[in-house]
Amino acid sequence: MKLRDIATLLAGLLLVAGCGLARARPSDPLTADEHNDLGVAYHARGEYSLAAREFRRAATLRPGWTRALANLGDAHLALGELDEAIDAYETALKASPDDAATANNLAWTLLQHPGRWQEAESVIRGALAREPEPRGYYLDTLGLLLLKKGEVRDALTAFRAALADAGLRDRATRALVLRHAGEAHARLGDPSAAERCDRVARNLEARPGGEVGGSDTVC
Repeated sequence: MKLRDIATLLAGLLLVAGCGLARARPSDPLTADEHNDLGVAYHARGEYSLAAREFRRAATLRPGWTRALANLGDAHLALGELDEAIDAYETALKASPDDAATANNLAWTLLQHPGRWQEAESVIRGALAREPEPRGYYLDTLGLLLLKKGEVRDALTAFRAALADAGLRDRATRALVLRHAGEAHARLGDPSAAERCDRVARNLEARPGGEVGGSDTVC
């Protein structure tokens, strides 16, 4: 969604809310969908606290709505509120146990938590067992888990598999995976390989847009 479209959506939804308040309606003037859309608009603008508020309202109006709950987890994660993000993702997964994308987000957040990172293993392996696409996102999460466990060679294998996934075409994500692979190389005592990964990542970040391929896929 373009920034202009987001601004238009935000203005429209706020106008609806304002009209509802002017009429002194006792109920919420916005629907669950409208609160969720408003949250998406706030999130795109980097206003994560406001986004979390709207996603929470959407989930309250429609209990068990996976999309709003997952979005709430994303907003809390952006705010660095790990416990709240984990709670939101876990609630979303209870409503939709087969949602691999939410499971991946939960595993990623658990890996950031100093006291709960080990819980991520069963979550990410369960997500991978559902054969999700693009698989590269999930393999990167698995690689980070293996790095934390000290299984560095297995982690590098996971990162390389992620980079080999043709479906993983987002440049920023591929650059992140390359840096993770570089960390694995460094920990294996191969600084030249680590530098190569970092150089390819920098090249990707310096060339926004377009498609990846060729040297973008190797490390």
